[in-house]
Amino acid sequence: MGLPFFSKLRHHRQHLRLIKNELQRVREKIAAQAADFQPHVRGYLAQLCMGRGKMIRPGLVLLTAAATGGIKEEHISFAALLEMLHMASLVHDDVLDKADVRRDRPTPNALWGNELAVLLGDTMLAQAMVLGTRIGDIRFNQRMALSTRDLCEGEVEQSTRLWDVNMTRSEYYEIIRKKTATLFAMAMSGAAMLQGMEDEMVEHLNRMGTLLGISYQIYDDCLDLLGVDEQAGKTLGTDVQKGKLTLPIFFLMESDNEDIAAEVRDAVENRSGFDLQRLRQTESFHVAMQLSVNEALSRNEEAREVLWLLPETSAREALAETTYRLDEMLQECCNGTLILS
Repeated sequence: MGLPFFSKLRHHRQHLRLIKNELQRVREKIAAQAADFQPHVRGYLAQLCMGRGKMIRPGLVLLTAAATGGIKEEHISFAALLEMLHMASLVHDDVLDKADVRRDRPTPNALWGNELAVLLGDTMLAQAMVLGTRIGDIRFNQRMALSTRDLCEGEVEQSTRLWDVNMTRSEYYEIIRKKTATLFAMAMSGAAMLQGMEDEMVEHLNRMGTLLGISYQIYDDCLDLLGVDEQAGKTLGTDVQKGKLTLPIFFLMESDNEDIAAEVRDAVENRSGFDLQRLRQTESFHVAMQLSVNEALSRNEEAREVLWLLPETSAREALAETTYRLDEMLQECCNGTLILS
C-alpha cells in the first residue's frame, strides 16, 4: 500500500522547508567545529566545512525527529556529526578516484595534494567522533561507532574487489549497504534513539534508512555512467575507470546480447576498461539502466511502508516526499534527463 502523498512538497526540495531553520543550524554547527583546532589546521578544516552538499543525511535525521516527537538540540548535533562523517568519506573517495571537482568546487586533493587531503579527512572523522561523545547514551554511541566501522569496512571491501569478475551481486549489495546505506540507516534509527523510542520502532526506521541508502547508491552508480561532469558538479566516470562493479555493470555482464555481455566481462577480467561512449548507444545499456532503476524503485516502495507506523504529520508527509523525490531522480536518470538537486 502506497502513501497518498504525491506532488505538494516534492518539487524544488519543498519537502525540506519544514526543517529549513534547523538545517541552517546544522550548517553552523559544522562550521563551528574548525574552531577546536590550532591555527595551522583550522584554516583547512574551515574550508572543508564550507562545502554545500545536499544535506540528505541531516535531512533524514531532522525529519525523523520531527515525525517522532520533535527536534531536540541533540538532533542538531547528531545531524552535523553524520554530515561530517559523510564529508570525510568524500574527501577520501576523491583521493582514491583522482577526482578534481566535487560540488562544483576543486576537491581537497586537487587543492592541497593527496597526502594532506587524506589527513584532513581523518581529522574531520575524528572531530565527528568527538562531537558524538557529547550526545546520547552508551547504546547510542556504540551504534554510531559500529556504523562508522561499517562505513570504513565497506570502502575497504570495495577497494579490494576492483575488477573482480567473481564478485556476486549479493556481495555488491553488502558493500553498498556498508559504505553508503549505513549512514542513512543511522540517520533514521539514531534520531529515534535520541527520541527514546522503543527498540522495535528504532529497527523499523533503521531498515527504512538502509533501503533508501541502497536506492541512493544505485542512483549514484547510474549517474556515474550517464551523467555529465558539468551537470553533476563532480567528476564522473571514475567507477568504470577504476573497475568498480556496480549494479548496471552486473546487468550488462548478464545481458541477453551475448556480444555485449562477453565484451563487458572480458573488459573486467582483463582490467582494460570499457568503451562507455559506444556502450551508451546500445539497447543492452538502456536495459541495464532500467533494470537497475527498477531495483532501486522497489526498495523505495518498501521503505515507504515503514511510514505507516508513524503518526500522520507534516513531517511524515515530508519523509514520504523524500522517497518520491528519489523515485523521480532515478526515473529521470534512466530517461537520460538528470535531476541533480
